[in-house]
Amino acid sequence: MIFWGAALQGTFNPLKIHIAPPDLSYGLSIAPLAEGGLWQFITLCAIGAFVSWALREVEICRKLGIGYHIPIAFSVAIFAYVTLQVFRPMLMGAWGHAFPYGIFTHLDWVSNTGYHYLHFHYNPFHMLGVSLFFATCLALALHGGLILSACNPEKGEEAKTPDHEDSFFRDLIGYSIGTLGIHRAGWLLAINAVFFSAVCIIISGPLWTEGWPEWWTWWSNLPIWPEAIPAVQGSM
Repeated sequence: MIFWGAALQGTFNPLKIHIAPPDLSYGLSIAPLAEGGLWQFITLCAIGAFVSWALREVEICRKLGIGYHIPIAFSVAIFAYVTLQVFRPMLMGAWGHAFPYGIFTHLDWVSNTGYHYLHFHYNPFHMLGVSLFFATCLALALHGGLILSACNPEKGEEAKTPDHEDSFFRDLIGYSIGTLGIHRAGWLLAINAVFFSAVCIIISGPLWTEGWPEWWTWWSNLPIWPEAIPAVQGSM
């Protein structure tokens, strides 16, 4: 279907392929294929494919007798996609508020959406989501580095045990979360990063229509700040 849309567009350059949602004038109705209907069909098929894949993961977990951590994490990613392509456009009254399919066009949509709300990084849930993404990278990078240093010793030395790994972080920061705990922490950090990223976009438009810097006016209006004192001319 994407190749069909590329053929209608007249280019097969992967950087220039542009499958746009219907125009805002169509609202939430079904559009002709060449005017956004193809985007609607692709979105519907994508959701079906993602959900089917998540259910397949559940089936495999049940066969192996393991926990459902993988399908749960993948379901959060599906939730973020559906939030962008279905929930937010429905709340705003038109499919045209969703993002298009394409490399450069998607980046343009992200940039334009950010400028629409002025400085999008002032969105508090955007701050939280980005912070959690960085925290996930930091935690799992530290964990990966520790595992490599313990399991890949120099020639003639023995591989170190989890006790050595725990001792390293106890000596470094005074606490070790443990071999199981770091995976739980990484999992929780990752799914919360994606979840709050979905929250940050779904409240932009349906709940908050102004620039995000204006949301922070409550901070400067708190009674904890002293009154401004005019400078005295000639004072030292």
